[in-house]
Amino acid sequence: MEKDKRKVVFRQRAITKIRNVAIYIESKGFPNAAINFTIQLFDFGASLADFPDKYPVCRKRVLALRNLRCAIFKKDYIFIYKLINDELIIYNVVHARTIA
Repeated sequence: MEKDKRKVVFRQRAITKIRNVAIYIESKGFPNAAINFTIQLFDFGASLADFPDKYPVCRKRVLALRNLRCAIFKKDYIFIYKLINDELIIYNVVHARTIA
């Protein structure tokens, strides 16, 4: 049985946050690491469409009320997303310490 294809949409805020992470890594003198990490972040976001219910609804009340899910990437980054119809929308990517 062929898996339904879901479109992954990165909202501008999520793209900006990923770009800021890359800029920070590059500013520390690691341009190749910045590129590789950026690719990993976008790949992880795209992979959320395969199993959108794998990650729980966010614990932070303001996000939970909107039924947003939080997926942890490499222990430090959290993807905030929601499946709406056939689109997986990634609203934000935040550092874990900023959401606690």
